[in-house]
Amino acid sequence: MGGIFSSKPPAPDPSIKEAQDRAEARATAQEQQERARLAGSQRARRTGGIRMLMSPYRQEGPQAKKTKLGGGS
Repeated sequence: MGGIFSSKPPAPDPSIKEAQDRAEARATAQEQQERARLAGSQRARRTGGIRMLMSPYRQEGPQAKKTKLGGGS
C-alpha cells in the first residue's frame, strides 16, 4: 500500500547537475594531465640515457678530453 500514497521524487535541480558535470570534466582533464606527465617522465627515463651521454651540455664531453693529465690546462 505504500505505492498508493507515495509520489514521484522531485526532479533534480539543473544547477546541481551542471556543477556535477563540470566537476567530472575537471577530474577527467586532471587525470589526463597526470597520465601525460607520467608518460613523459617514463619516456625521459627510457630514452634519456644515450641522449644525455651525447648531449653537448655535459661537463665530461669533448672538453674533458682536450685537457692533459697532470697538466695545468
